[in-house]
Amino acid sequence: MRGATIAAALLVSFSYISVSPSSAEPTPSPSPSVALDPYKAALEQFKHDRDLFMTALRDRANKIHDINMVFKNSIDKANLDARAALATATTPLQKSTISAARRNAIDAAINARDISIAALGEMPVPPTEPVRQPKTTGNNYSKARQNH
Repeated sequence: MRGATIAAALLVSFSYISVSPSSAEPTPSPSPSVALDPYKAALEQFKHDRDLFMTALRDRANKIHDINMVFKNSIDKANLDARAALATATTPLQKSTISAARRNAIDAAINARDISIAALGEMPVPPTEPVRQPKTTGNNYSKARQNH
């Protein structure tokens, strides 16, 4: 985790540096040393991870929606085929066979849906928001408070 934080801090600090060929000097001047707050770097990494998480959730929801549409179409087709076949069936054996075929088609659709959802994998894990460290007060602050 610490390595990722350092990498994020370096990435953020390098993104602010831009060099254009027209402004290049023969002797480079020292760059100002700005200490990047570790909390801000962690917060930027959290925002990036949160965006990736939200994208993964949307993609998963779209895939589940597509799977459910295919499932609904399969169930509707099984029911439509069964109704059409029952309209022409005359014997109890034919009606029983049609009902069994309908149940088998529905079971196959349920299994296909379950397998498709399982193939999506686990739900994405949300990133944890970084916690800002509380500011510590030195003895000077507490002494000044006691005197007033």
